[in-house]
Amino acid sequence: EEKIYGHTPEDAFLEQGPGQNRENEKWLKVTEHANSNNPAEWRVAIIEADIMLDELLKTLGYDGEGVGEMLKKVESSDMLTLDQAWEAHKIRNRIAHSGQEFDLSERETRRVIKLFEEVFKEFQII
Repeated sequence: EEKIYGHTPEDAFLEQGPGQNRENEKWLKVTEHANSNNPAEWRVAIIEADIMLDELLKTLGYDGEGVGEMLKKVESSDMLTLDQAWEAHKIRNRIAHSGQEFDLSERETRRVIKLFEEVFKEFQII
């Protein structure tokens, strides 16, 4: 990947040196929002996780106007968690387009965050 893209997905997300704690700062913020008692923070968690997905896709060399366009270009053999990425992104879109009208439960928030987590673990971002 480094030869093709000039960097690996890990390089794009992990700012700490080797041997240090490899927790991703952005992901820690996402989980902080997701674990809040405030439903508004749950929305922020999902939107922030989707931003991380956007960054990941760009790092992997995909281009497009947004996450949806980039996901359309991903071959299922290149991303084992493609279905999870799509499902999580669709929920993010419903939040973004419906705002407060979209009924987001704590349980649904945890499920969607878990979908993002599976994608990020596949690419060793978290």
